[in-house]
Amino acid sequence: MSKAWKRYKVLLAAGGMAICMTAGLGMGIHWSRNHMEKEVVQAAEADMTAASPGADENGIIYPVEEAPDEVRLYKEAVIDEEVAKKVCEKYHLDYDTVLDKDITRDMRNYEEALWLLKDIGSAPLLGKAGLGIGIISLEVYINDVYAFDGGEEVIKDACKEYGINPNKAVVSDLTAEQLIEIGENAYETSDHPKN
Repeated sequence: MSKAWKRYKVLLAAGGMAICMTAGLGMGIHWSRNHMEKEVVQAAEADMTAASPGADENGIIYPVEEAPDEVRLYKEAVIDEEVAKKVCEKYHLDYDTVLDKDITRDMRNYEEALWLLKDIGSAPLLGKAGLGIGIISLEVYINDVYAFDGGEEVIKDACKEYGINPNKAVVSDLTAEQLIEIGENAYETSDHPKN
């Protein structure tokens, strides 16, 4: 037995050292990961505090995207500054001071119509499938927003009233008011939860 021990003593010692080194490396990696996670969380919290538009009545500071409507400015809640300024202009609001909570449903509808005209104005009114990525038609947009398949019928009914051929028209052939009316009809027709 002692002969066998002597023969394999070097191999056993090397194996034991390898196991100890692996365990030490694992512990070091674990400590390093936990340390980095703490640093990332602290940095994110500092960024959130710095990006805060203000605090609520309890002194809680929120980042812009999580701030309650009572403290978030409208201009910080919208994606398109140009569209937001047009909404404020139409409704005689001060773009720099109006709060998100003060924006009514009519104002939101107008904002959406302006966005549609600006960003998908060249998209057709009708169409369910396409080769591109993103919004390919007003019909697809309405069906997605209101989670139903009645967009085509709503658009055709409205276009009949407006004297527009929905098979050849694009979004920019409609006015903001017509887009709002189509959106309202889709809202009423769909099973979308009503307020």
